[in-house]
Amino acid sequence: MGILFENSGVIDPRAITTFGVNSKETARAIGFFGTGLKYAISIILREGCSITVYSGKNKLEFGKLQEKIRVDTFDLITMNGEPLGFTTEVGKTWDLWQAFRELYCNCIDEGGTVSEIPSGEKVEGEEGKTKIVVEGDLFRDVYQNRSEIILESKPLEIGEECDIHPGPSKYLYYRGVRAYDLQKPSIFTYNIKKTLNLTEDRTIKWHFEAEDAIAQSVASSKSDSIIKEILTAKDSSYEKGLSFSYTNPGEVFLEVVRSLSKSFSRRLNVSALEVCRHYFMNSLPEEETSIKLDRVDEARLKKAVDFCEKIGFQVRNHPIIVTDWLGEGVLGLAHNGKIYLSQRVFMMGTKMLAGTLIEEYIHLKHNLGDCERDMQNFLVDTVVSLGEKVLGEPL
Repeated sequence: MGILFENSGVIDPRAITTFGVNSKETARAIGFFGTGLKYAISIILREGCSITVYSGKNKLEFGKLQEKIRVDTFDLITMNGEPLGFTTEVGKTWDLWQAFRELYCNCIDEGGTVSEIPSGEKVEGEEGKTKIVVEGDLFRDVYQNRSEIILESKPLEIGEECDIHPGPSKYLYYRGVRAYDLQKPSIFTYNIKKTLNLTEDRTIKWHFEAEDAIAQSVASSKSDSIIKEILTAKDSSYEKGLSFSYTNPGEVFLEVVRSLSKSFSRRLNVSALEVCRHYFMNSLPEEETSIKLDRVDEARLKKAVDFCEKIGFQVRNHPIIVTDWLGEGVLGLAHNGKIYLSQRVFMMGTKMLAGTLIEEYIHLKHNLGDCERDMQNFLVDTVVSLGEKVLGEPL
């Protein structure tokens, strides 16, 4: 039994024998280099399988002819017994599954079908059609395991640039075809639909282009369960390293991130929290007040504020709001003239509370950012100035 690739339209034999010839009517065709079909023929013959192409009723049979060139012997590819200008060395790094993928993509690009030929059935050429028949046990095995090459499942979520499919995967797919091997398995399967740059063997050339499409599809998702699973993925999964820096978060995404940050989820994707924090802060009502503190925390806050002002940091000049959702590891935040404090900082002692107040005050007062050299210089200068006051004389 063989595998039949069939589509309307008649392939020009020159497209088979000439490198760099690529002419397809479909604007969104997957292939465009004009080399894949030659590679596929070479690999199929190299692996001991056979391939026949019907260009309309014209039958083109491919074979091998050994020839010695200088000191080495090569298998020249032949078409109807006539040697062509390439050998079975073409596509030397390709595997048989890539030959299947090539024929499949060419067929789908032309709106065709792929099927297994029933036992005993003979394929004949037909006017107005192209048919490619590949025979061989190894190739049939690839076809029967095509689910790792061709994405056939229905998506859980349809995105503008990327669809999210059920189940884990070791690959990324591009327009339904395997196109990138992942270093870590993903918990969902992703099919990129936006136009990407590909290498000649149909591999995604720049991974960041695919990641941006995936991240945006997650950020735009309407499924809170999908978003939550992705944002709390384990370190061993592909999703753990997803960056959401260039996404435009949707309402469901924002709500899931807000909920996870309030629960202090240790596995919450840090990039997702960072990109959402700006939206959170800008959505807070102007009249928002601090959550109610107990007697102990009220005393601790007053003591810390008094200390800050005694050493020259007038933190009371800014509204101080205590909130419960800044997220893991975030003790304070300066935004729109206000100082936001995490509930957690109160558990870390008055000294940490005072330090957080001072840091956020500096951000607001002097417009200095975290991890900036200007911020570092300001802090060093402040320490020296305080030392002068303690000693009672200038340096």
